[in-house]
Amino acid sequence: MAMMLIGGRNNKMIYSFRQNNSGGYYTKPAKNIIVKNARDASHAIEIATDAGMYVDGVASGVDCSCCGDRWYGIDDEHDTLDDAIAWVSDGYRDHDGIPQYIVVDDLDVLDTVL
Repeated sequence: MAMMLIGGRNNKMIYSFRQNNSGGYYTKPAKNIIVKNARDASHAIEIATDAGMYVDGVASGVDCSCCGDRWYGIDDEHDTLDDAIAWVSDGYRDHDGIPQYIVVDDLDVLDTVL
């Protein structure tokens, strides 16, 4: 269920998107994009795309064909921002200055970079 009704109000879900190190490296904006306040999965994909995620990189010639597409679809859904940050931070290692995650929302405002 992408949207839950609790106490008579809508709670929007939080989604995470994970980057593959296609070509042996990660690129900006971050290794993971966390989308908060999305109405549903389609809206989350739209927000993540605006933040720098793309799909079908191999088919379009942008990503390495042997490593696969750089961006996966939705990696996971989370109930809280803290849950999402814990999920994407598990096993964190520095990746040549690429942030581990960014948090974005439908207001096109970059909220957090780590």
